Amino acid sequence: MERLVLIALIGSVTAIQMRSVRHEYAILIGGATTLLLLSEGLIRFTGISGALSSICTEYGVSSDLLGTVLKIIGIAYLTDFGVNISRDAGQQAIAGALETGGRILILSCTLPTLVTLLETGAALIREAAS
Repeated sequence: MERLVLIALIGSVTAIQMRSVRHEYAILIGGATTLLLLSEGLIRFTGISGALSSICTEYGVSSDLLGTVLKIIGIAYLTDFGVNISRDAGQQAIAGALETGGRILILSCTLPTLVTLLETGAALIREAAS
């Protein structure tokens, strides 16, 4: 955790200093700092992913469902990263379009799971009615 805070502080201070010199460099430093922070988070995420996989195996949850959840989490984080970089660069329209695109991608990932859930619910209702 201390390493993440240190990277964030160094990146923030450097970006603030560079903003007065060249605004473009400040945006690049902010993006590079964010990528470093994301890579640190991904390194720690591999342990979490293994734990979730073993829990799914233990309780008989489909690995497809876990894959879908992890894909949705990835889309959400990457979209947030892109939106923040766009906003820092002053591109509000691009940020808004990216947010909408990310929501559409997440919705498209959840549709198969939602259909399966609805089919299961309908089958349970039919079984209980008979």
